[in-house]
Amino acid sequence: MNKKSNVPNLEAARAAYGNPNYERGTMYLPWPGHPLHYSHAYVVSNEDLRHTTGLTRDMGRKVLTVAGSGEQPLFYTLNNATQIDTFDISYCARAIMDIKTQAIKSGMPYEEYVQLLKDLHFKPSASQVSGMSEILPIIPAHSAKFVRGMDGYRIFGNGLSPEHYKKEMISGDEYSALQKKLTGHFNFIWSDVADLHTHLTTEYDVINLSNIFEWTPGLILPTLQNLRNHVRPGGYILVQTGCGLSIGRNMEAYVKASKTLKEWAKMGINKQERDTQVIILERVR
Repeated sequence: MNKKSNVPNLEAARAAYGNPNYERGTMYLPWPGHPLHYSHAYVVSNEDLRHTTGLTRDMGRKVLTVAGSGEQPLFYTLNNATQIDTFDISYCARAIMDIKTQAIKSGMPYEEYVQLLKDLHFKPSASQVSGMSEILPIIPAHSAKFVRGMDGYRIFGNGLSPEHYKKEMISGDEYSALQKKLTGHFNFIWSDVADLHTHLTTEYDVINLSNIFEWTPGLILPTLQNLRNHVRPGGYILVQTGCGLSIGRNMEAYVKASKTLKEWAKMGINKQERDTQVIILERVR
């Protein structure tokens, strides 16, 4: 993939998934491991995003966040961010983000939205999902073309069933609030975290790098160094995970980063129940 391109290559995407077997389900990309350009997306996050986005409520007006399951930018919207850019290595993340955003903006009832997520997770074809025929024509064109071109490939089936993440899912009240707050689709940068800084030209109040470094601990220090000039003085970089003890497993790398970056930033850790952990890097100069 050309790192300056934001347009998916359907031939490459289909080759990554292999030949679909409609009786047994689509062949998954290699996992666990380093996510790929077309890794299948989660439809619900495993993280406590209410807590994480709430850490910078009303302080993080200008946000850069991983697209992930599409819920990261939605929760930042709920917490009053006014400019939200997103990035992800997987184009499937952009597609699920655009689908969820459009479903909410279009006034889909909450119960239908929850069923939409379940169907996207389980069904092998997006064309089999109720409501998609209305959503696809009005999401960003690149996402619509990608979803149509990948029909028959289970591109939204990562992780456990949405039923497993009821507490993490957007609630009915939050859904109603989003219907009033959302004004358009989120800007998307198709990039892995190592090259992310090459796409940026501005400073953010908050940069959220969730569920990334548990797979790539060697990128912790260089990534934080590269993003230094893209978080404003007094701003924050948040490194979150909902994957058990993965931050603790990589603590040596975080300690090294803290010592190396001490001249311009201070680092702390915030730990929530259910194993959600957040490393917080605050730029001080």
